[in-house]
Amino acid sequence: MGDQSSQQKVPNPAVTDLKNLRKDLATDVETYRDALESTASDMGGKKVWTGKAASDWEKQVTHQRSQVKTQVDKLLPIIDAEIAKLPAEVSPAEAKQYYMDQRMYT
Repeated sequence: MGDQSSQQKVPNPAVTDLKNLRKDLATDVETYRDALESTASDMGGKKVWTGKAASDWEKQVTHQRSQVKTQVDKLLPIIDAEIAKLPAEVSPAEAKQYYMDQRMYT
């Protein structure tokens, strides 16, 4: 049996940070998913520009929009997977080390 301080656990600050990131990102996901939508629809609707160059550009924007949506849709599951890998609680020393490491990179 160790002393009580060696058995003490605190919430894992990495999990807390990832949950905060997920919360912030979740509120912005729809904005990111819809990026370029109005641009693509304006081009597709020929409201702004017409002709072959406009049509080609609209196809490129539509393709880029599709790729943005695909990548954005991967973000929350990546964060969820990282949260699942981490313990919910760590020792105070581990939490302190995490905070020290974070300060080093900011």
